[in-house]
Amino acid sequence: MTFLLHDALWQFIPIAFVIGFYSILRVYIWSGPLTIVVIPFIIGMVTDQSLTDTFLRLISNYGVAFGLGYAFQLLVTNHKQSLIIHKQNNVLEQYVYEVEQLTLQEERNRLSRELHDTVGHTFTTMIMGMETIHSSLADEKVGHKLNVLLNTARDGLQDMRKLVHQLEPSAMNLSLVQYVKQLIDKFMESTDTSVKFRYFGDEYNLSKEVKLTIIRCIQETLTNAVRHGQASEIKVSLYFDSLELRLQVEDNGVLEQAKKIELGFGLRAMKERLQALQGNLSIHTDNMEETVIICTIPRNSEANTETLKVILVDDQPGILDGLKTTLESHNQLQIVGIAESGEDALSLSSLNQPDIVLMDVNMPNMNGIEAMEAIKEKNPMIKIVILSSFENIDQAVEALQKGANGYLLKSIQAKELIDTLRFIHRGDTIIYHEIANQVFEKLKEQNISAGKHDKNDYGLTSREIEIIHYLAKGMRYKTIAARLFLSEGTVRNYASEMYAKLGVNNRDQAVEKCIENGLIPN
Repeated sequence: MTFLLHDALWQFIPIAFVIGFYSILRVYIWSGPLTIVVIPFIIGMVTDQSLTDTFLRLISNYGVAFGLGYAFQLLVTNHKQSLIIHKQNNVLEQYVYEVEQLTLQEERNRLSRELHDTVGHTFTTMIMGMETIHSSLADEKVGHKLNVLLNTARDGLQDMRKLVHQLEPSAMNLSLVQYVKQLIDKFMESTDTSVKFRYFGDEYNLSKEVKLTIIRCIQETLTNAVRHGQASEIKVSLYFDSLELRLQVEDNGVLEQAKKIELGFGLRAMKERLQALQGNLSIHTDNMEETVIICTIPRNSEANTETLKVILVDDQPGILDGLKTTLESHNQLQIVGIAESGEDALSLSSLNQPDIVLMDVNMPNMNGIEAMEAIKEKNPMIKIVILSSFENIDQAVEALQKGANGYLLKSIQAKELIDTLRFIHRGDTIIYHEIANQVFEKLKEQNISAGKHDKNDYGLTSREIEIIHYLAKGMRYKTIAARLFLSEGTVRNYASEMYAKLGVNNRDQAVEKCIENGLIPN
């Protein structure tokens, strides 16, 4: 145009501005000299401009236009970055708020559970003990004072239960779907991100731990999708399948998101939470356009939901009443018989065919161990749990050697007793943790004295082999307990019993010996 119309020199000024605006990153290194120096010289030559005019008019004008375009580009870029920072700040604020709320709920849940299992058990034990003493008192004055103490203890237990219910997080009383909807609504309000939520199937009862884990996973995936993937649309789906609970989060973020979140602390913590519930986490990407995160938690097995039939045996009516009250409060336990002697326990077991017999060891005529042998002879499938008031190591060893499936002290906490009965029904052998080490030491001494060193004579159960596999992988007792749905104390009991059977003193020696004898792979 300048060749045809020499007066059209100004028309390159907007072009220089546009070139300056699009000279992002390091493009200006070559676009600047080309726009400011090379092209003006060519235009000056075409239009027969003097060298002075070329410098004063063309280079200066085009240089100013290029500079203004580049400066405007920096201004726009800074504005975009400030918007991104503001948006991500909103995401982080929402994330911090949810973390605080969920952490508070978890702590309140833990405190309420601890109060129930410690103070509540203490009150229950006191009441049971005073009722036992009350039945044998002849002095009316002493009996009256004992009644006052009993009423005081019952009032204290009632007040403690009210406190426990107040401490339990009210948000956890919501269904999982309701809580997720609330979480997503708050997230969309804070981040201006479109999140679509759907659920499939009928929601079933979930523990507070499962609810909190799913909520944490949703919170983490939503935050990662916006922060790392710059996602504008997110889809959250919950599947209530018969075998598992599945969470699926899809977003239209970039593929780089998957690389970043794989290394993130939040995602590792999320994975550990799922694994603690025997769950799994997986990340998938599709043609660099979509990221899908899937979290699965298996539904409780039928063994955990079926009702267990239990017979209680004790020669003290007060103890029987206390046990009956404790166990009847759990909807998965059914008391099908109560006996005050070994003979009655034998006849009730033949009549009702229970899953478990919870039996006192010291009873007149036929003690608990003798009654256990008679019951096992008629029906070996019945699980027998021996109860004792005092620590008697020789008695515990004798009971275990004669087929007892558990040996517990009557001071065991109510929740632990209920969990222990479920574990025993699934095939575990449980020894109360306060005497377990002494019992295993006794068994170890007997094994060593008998010279049981052949690999076929160790007598490790399938559960013990499973635990030694995890120990060989370097897992801690707490992690193993979560994976196997056992308490940490139960896993420690298993480990101690394995050490006794193998004739070793620690996990390293146990792993080494099992590898040497081919019990576990190297």
